[in-house]
Amino acid sequence: MITVEKLHFSYASAPVLQGVDLEVRRGEILGILGPNGCGKSTLLRLMRGVLTPDQGRVLWEKGEASRIARKEMARLAAVVPQSLTLPFPYPVREMVMMGRFAYQHGLTGTSSTDQRAVERALAVTDTLHLQGRPVTDLSGGELQRVLLARALAQETPVLLLDEATSHLDLDHRLEISELLVRLNREEQLTVVQVSHDLDLAAETSDRILLLRADGAAAAIGPPDQVLTAETLREVFRVDVKVEANPYTGAPRIYTVGRVGTWREASPKVHLICGGGSGGELLRRLHVAGCSVTAGPLNRGDSDQVLASALGLEIILEEPFCVMSQAALDSARSLCMSSDLLVVAPTFWGSGNLANLDLASEALEHGIPVLLVSPDPDQDYIQGQAWQKIEALCASGGQIVPDAEAALDFLKQTVD
Repeated sequence: MITVEKLHFSYASAPVLQGVDLEVRRGEILGILGPNGCGKSTLLRLMRGVLTPDQGRVLWEKGEASRIARKEMARLAAVVPQSLTLPFPYPVREMVMMGRFAYQHGLTGTSSTDQRAVERALAVTDTLHLQGRPVTDLSGGELQRVLLARALAQETPVLLLDEATSHLDLDHRLEISELLVRLNREEQLTVVQVSHDLDLAAETSDRILLLRADGAAAAIGPPDQVLTAETLREVFRVDVKVEANPYTGAPRIYTVGRVGTWREASPKVHLICGGGSGGELLRRLHVAGCSVTAGPLNRGDSDQVLASALGLEIILEEPFCVMSQAALDSARSLCMSSDLLVVAPTFWGSGNLANLDLASEALEHGIPVLLVSPDPDQDYIQGQAWQKIEALCASGGQIVPDAEAALDFLKQTVD
């Protein structure tokens, strides 16, 4: 029904979607899940032709999405956005009637068919009692139901929902989800829903598209094949446990927290970073309950600002200076008292090269050293830093891909 072929899209120079292939089947409910910023809402905009792909295309039966006239597209797909700016206090009924514009001509006004469609949409979304109220007076949940009513009044074969239940209470969230499933089953309504509610998406979706943070597809298929602990950990970078709902059989996801899970005292971790390379490591290690120190870091460096905001102990050095002996000595003291030394994927120059010597000393004293995703292209001193990194690896330093892997190492070896 809708075919997405090798879709690439960027805002300015920032890639959002990368090589997405997808076929939305007639009469299915397709859930689109993924972390913030992965391109879920952008994919919906591309599907209805509001945006034009950088590469690839979105095809409907009537042609390429970006070339279908607005009124024609409004007869193909209705949209429930995640938010809406309301500059005028339209009455609710008038707002829902706006869903009928694709069927109206000139100044003929509304027909009995339009009126019946609006009445039905108001009734099934539990907004009939709100029809005379200005939309600007509604709560977030009430407004979301009105927006869904407007979309249903459009009577299209496809419904695109962008976090449509995010502002609803539990009662209305379940009611709307059940309504969508019923419309899908009884009227063959095709539903594409963006959601952050993994459990609800698993309950209501025939298939799920799971996007990675970089906008590439991680998996697509039935919920029980996509929502696995391994795939969710890869995409969301958290540990989860997946079990079948005992009443429906759909996957149910439970997060496995790390805070307060250390069997002994919180592990001491010293982080060598700089220039923003340690941001995720600083946050994840701190939130996991580790005792984190960092440095030497130049005053004003983004990692220094973050570490200070987190209240971490850091070794400070003045900006644009080679690390002083005093700073290195202080950092050495922290390194030697730590349970683990982590080297972030930083850029290396003459100013911070001595940090790699600290890592070498730590290894000699039996302190584990992890190097997070090192890259020879980040060596700006003719290979000197990369030689030291290779020597660290040869002496027992271990390469890990990310902060999640560093936490795994701690759980397995330190705790």
